Amino acid sequence: MDNKISVIIPIYNVEPYLRQCVDSVIKQTYSNLEILLIDDGSPDHCGAICDDYAQKDSRIKVIHKENAGVHAAWNDGMKMATGEWIAFVDSDDWLDLDFFKRLSKAPQIDVADVVMSGGYYWEEERGQFIRWIFLEALIAETQEERENLIICALNRPLNPKTKGAASYLWGKLYRNSFIKAGKFCFDTNIRTGMMGDLLFNWDVYAKAAVVVCTHDCGYHYRVTGTSGTFKFDPNRANSQEYIEKLFYDRVNVLETSEKLQKAVESRCLRDIVHNLQRCYFHPKNTASSKEIANGIREMKQMPYYRAAIHSTDNPYNNIKLRAFQIALRLPWVWPLRVMVAVWNMVDKRETSTV
Repeated sequence: MDNKISVIIPIYNVEPYLRQCVDSVIKQTYSNLEILLIDDGSPDHCGAICDDYAQKDSRIKVIHKENAGVHAAWNDGMKMATGEWIAFVDSDDWLDLDFFKRLSKAPQIDVADVVMSGGYYWEEERGQFIRWIFLEALIAETQEERENLIICALNRPLNPKTKGAASYLWGKLYRNSFIKAGKFCFDTNIRTGMMGDLLFNWDVYAKAAVVVCTHDCGYHYRVTGTSGTFKFDPNRANSQEYIEKLFYDRVNVLETSEKLQKAVESRCLRDIVHNLQRCYFHPKNTASSKEIANGIREMKQMPYYRAAIHSTDNPYNNIKLRAFQIALRLPWVWPLRVMVAVWNMVDKRETSTV
């Protein structure tokens, strides 16, 4: 395959990493690229860096716009893309220099709507790489096979080898004509990038004729101390409720299997735990114990969370989630605080031994 690939890079406040990212794209051994740099009103010198690159490489187009968030930037880039394929690259990440060349040789690429690979998850604060790979090459053509990809995306820890590979935008090629025909776009009401990726990929996997998963790693996904994943978010429970509704809307509209519905319930339960970690029991939360307890009780009454808490016989709930599920059914808050503290220690220990 030698078709043009449109590479979309949204940019906001990433000056220390931007040159490494763009250099890894312009130096690709696969040269038939259209590189769209979306300056999302970045307050640092990123806009000037983008303009400098555009003067040196005719494949680069720069769009300067008022800050509207990463999902609006992705949408703007997709509207402009003229390549046969679209690739999404985060502006603080980087690629192996033969990354697109390797993806261009994926099996059945001529009939695929999506081609995906694994990647390297780089935790900058710990100085660690975690390799996320598909253990085997996979061609997903049936509804069941595509649902399995959605389930993998919903519940990343189910397979520690693939983890986020199916969830995120990175490490993939999307056929442009398929994206435009399906009118796929990002929901700009979603505040977290990962959730936007997940819901976009859910829609894409559900309608794609063929999804090719390759046994390849060439994308380097950087997680920094400023990444939104680990920030204190006092409104996280309410914003997640909006996302859980989108999950259930998809389950109710599509003819989905029971196992996909169970996967959604398990994902909602996992998001409750994340709410406890990143909001209610986060060290930066200065609310009183009474306020925290009332907030948790209100969260537990949200309809999608309540369904996840009282779901039974869910094969996607591991031991830790089942323990949290039991604790969430209790009227007290203190067992949850203890369990979150233990979970955080276990997660830290597991990560430090990777």
